Amino acid sequence: MYDVIVVGLGPAGSTASRDLAKAGLRVLGVDKEKFPRYKSCGGCISTKIERILDFDISGAIEERVKGATYTYKSGRTMDILSDRPVGYNVMRDTFDALLLSKAKEACAEIIEGVRVVKAADNGSSVSVTLADGRSFGAKFLVGADGSSGFVGRELFGLNPKEAAVSITAEVPLPRKARPYSDKLFIDFGSVPYGYGWIFPKENCLSVGIAGDACKVGGKIKDYFNEFVTTHEALKGLDLSQRIGWTVPIYYDGAAPSVRGRVLVIGDSGHLVDPFLGEGIYYAIRTAKSAASVIIDNIGGKKELAAYQDWLEKEIHPEFKSAGKLADLVYNHPRLWYSILEKDPDIMLRFYDVIRGEEECASFYEWVLAKVKSKPWKILRRWVESRLLPS
Repeated sequence: MYDVIVVGLGPAGSTASRDLAKAGLRVLGVDKEKFPRYKSCGGCISTKIERILDFDISGAIEERVKGATYTYKSGRTMDILSDRPVGYNVMRDTFDALLLSKAKEACAEIIEGVRVVKAADNGSSVSVTLADGRSFGAKFLVGADGSSGFVGRELFGLNPKEAAVSITAEVPLPRKARPYSDKLFIDFGSVPYGYGWIFPKENCLSVGIAGDACKVGGKIKDYFNEFVTTHEALKGLDLSQRIGWTVPIYYDGAAPSVRGRVLVIGDSGHLVDPFLGEGIYYAIRTAKSAASVIIDNIGGKKELAAYQDWLEKEIHPEFKSAGKLADLVYNHPRLWYSILEKDPDIMLRFYDVIRGEEECASFYEWVLAKVKSKPWKILRRWVESRLLPS
């Protein structure tokens, strides 16, 4: 009998396993893959991640970025760069393996390369069964098995269609062969309710697009092909190797992230920023909170519901503001881009949100005030009818 079983060992699961094991609990972590393993992901992490980690990740950072070159439908190029880093680009195989190594160092027991096929809350305990027939019991279960994970889908009924769909390609291109560094490429208007990106790494470019699953309508491949064949920075590159994936963004009406003796964290709980699609920071942050609550519960200090209370106080308000910002930007990408062209300081201020130096809610209200003061009557009417508080 373990204290906690963690299903999934990406950033969320490895972080939870480490924190729980460091507290002296007996922890079992299980993942269907063997690490290091490739993970389809843009791999850009906001610098605020350093505030919640107590170890050095510099060895996994492949590019420090200070802003981006923005385009609208691959044209109208505009650079908006800061004087200090906004994010770090990583390859997920390296970064995730680093986090898992920290969990192992903390003496969490790890099983790699075996899928969980059954999980149950039995009232006084939980149990999981693996594909190889082994079964294990514990006091608590933490679901961290990703966007289409077993725990979130089967035990919480989270809707996998509430997501963005994406395609990513890793294009070999060493830094010395590129005429640029320290920046991303972000394209608006190339996909419905989403954006396209080019994230430079040490020896490759991560190229992708992501858009709302319902609005894309099954045409994600077409949007990707158009983006990679028209963007100037991608001309002449081989983008034939590509992988599709889903981004389980936060959505209103989702089931609570605690049910009985089971908690979901990170992507498994749809705890992903609905504007940027950033999941790594929130995976680690929610993992640390969930682990803290479990530790306190075993010590007789808190109920598991404290994790849900924390989400509703600290995380959900951020996501709701980010969702409003997404509505504003992605429903009117051309107008949004025109606003940025005339006032690039808007994006410089948003970089402070990404760094964790300003709340998304205050930024959103500030942007609304700016939009209302401009002569774009169509957008102003839309804002006043749909976004302003009653």
